[in-house]
Amino acid sequence: MAEREREAHDVPEAERYVAEYVPLPDGGEGASLVALQEAINESARHSWKLISVSNDPSSGGLFLVWDTTGFFSG
Repeated sequence: MAEREREAHDVPEAERYVAEYVPLPDGGEGASLVALQEAINESARHSWKLISVSNDPSSGGLFLVWDTTGFFSG
């Protein structure tokens, strides 16, 4: 995940929720899907739950927000 994270200064350490930036390559839809699937697979290994996805229009990448506790109620 570290190689895909955006440089952030003075950001507090994550507790329950973790934000991750995933740059999408210019290689077309296939390359973008590979990059996104790699990010999803890596966090799934930790049993984290994906709770939000947001497009970054300035760079074309995505912000993914993960719940590290993996607990949902309702």
